[in-house]
Amino acid sequence: MLRKKELRIFSATSFMGHGVDKESLERAMDYDLDFVIAQGTTTDAGPYYLGAAKPVMAEEALRRDLELIITIAKANGVPFIISAGGCGADSTTRLVLDLIEDICSQHSLSLKLGVVWSEIAKDYLLSGLKQGKRARRIVPHPALEENLSAESVLQAERIVAQVGPEVIMDLWEQNPDLDGVIAGRSLDVGLYAAIPLLHGFDKGLAMHFGKVMEDGALAATPGSGNDGLLGIIREDHFDVRPTNPKRRCTPESVTGHAFYERSDPNREANPGGDLDISQAVYTQLDEVTVRVSGARWIEAPAYTVKLEGAAKTGYRSICIAGMRDPQVVANVELILKESRDIVEDYFSYLAEDSYALNFKVYGKDAVLGPFEPTPYVQGHEICVLIDVVAETQKLADSVCSFASSTISHHGFPGRLSTAGNIAIPFSPGRAVPVGEVYEFSIWHAWPLDDPKEPFRTTIETIAAKGGRAQ
Repeated sequence: MLRKKELRIFSATSFMGHGVDKESLERAMDYDLDFVIAQGTTTDAGPYYLGAAKPVMAEEALRRDLELIITIAKANGVPFIISAGGCGADSTTRLVLDLIEDICSQHSLSLKLGVVWSEIAKDYLLSGLKQGKRARRIVPHPALEENLSAESVLQAERIVAQVGPEVIMDLWEQNPDLDGVIAGRSLDVGLYAAIPLLHGFDKGLAMHFGKVMEDGALAATPGSGNDGLLGIIREDHFDVRPTNPKRRCTPESVTGHAFYERSDPNREANPGGDLDISQAVYTQLDEVTVRVSGARWIEAPAYTVKLEGAAKTGYRSICIAGMRDPQVVANVELILKESRDIVEDYFSYLAEDSYALNFKVYGKDAVLGPFEPTPYVQGHEICVLIDVVAETQKLADSVCSFASSTISHHGFPGRLSTAGNIAIPFSPGRAVPVGEVYEFSIWHAWPLDDPKEPFRTTIETIAAKGGRAQ
């Protein structure tokens, strides 16, 4: 493979399904692109999607973004790399391939795709644990055991691992005629760093490039989650600029995104090492372009990938209740406390852990909870979200319905009415069944000798008249 000294890559969107700006993507093609890349897997939406193996974004939105990227990239002979489907389960990766097959049939396109499957077999992890592998939790949390156990592996509905750049590099090196790569759960930075690394660029530079590029125009101003960003990487720097004339990059906008989603603004842990941007330099080249240099890579003693697993914890029922009466608003803490006591007494025949009742008071402290600096009501109306998680949907509905009815009719000092403490905007509304509840039970770093080891890759050929084959 001919190693390039300059690569031109377009980040099409902040997330597949958030929207691709057609005009920005078409303008990017004028820059003689080497790749179009877009990321679309995440844990931001919570554990439900992994537990239930469902896509995070609506199929219609995902299909539209896939259609724009694939048709425009293919028409211009530009290969693409896309992670999509949200949670990374095999079923969501298959959904993405089904959507692509439909797109190819509609537009009479044929594609040769490399596919990375990120769902991990439990037998593989159990075998590793039996051989003495230790996977430590990445963050301290009561739901996460310090070291991954066989029990947690078995209890998880499904488990995925984040695909690193090495897997994608290997696919392209072994199959240089690919039209594109579709990946499951992926390291966002790795999607954008893979091709620069394959061409021999410095790892610190390539990973910093990936960090800035991963969310498209969010690194520009005004930022946008449904617009793109052009990146040009060279030997010792990279330049970024939007192709939408309504936006521009500034040192502030680019630096701000480089600090995104990290506890330490200067250092970020990645598979195999840390990205250190403490000495990075951001220079305004022209009105819309910023040049970036100076990041370095700090190699880790061992290579690890992040495992994500979700376990089922029960079923949820909710009630959304508005409070407008000044006396009710002033006494909300008392009403909720006494209503909780009544609910617990009524259901005292149940085991203590058979259900959990929680209240979130919007307008008071629902977002920050105990960390709210002003934990008192300041407005004229508030909203109480009644949240019940129980062993069965029937029990969750029963507890939620009883709780909402109790709150509605509960008496308190100074009350002027005889009922109607709350206003429920929907019918049915006293107990709205939400369904299965999951929590992240695995959030651990799995050690690897070979970064490609746990991942399966396939080559899929999609015909213009429909159908695909491996």
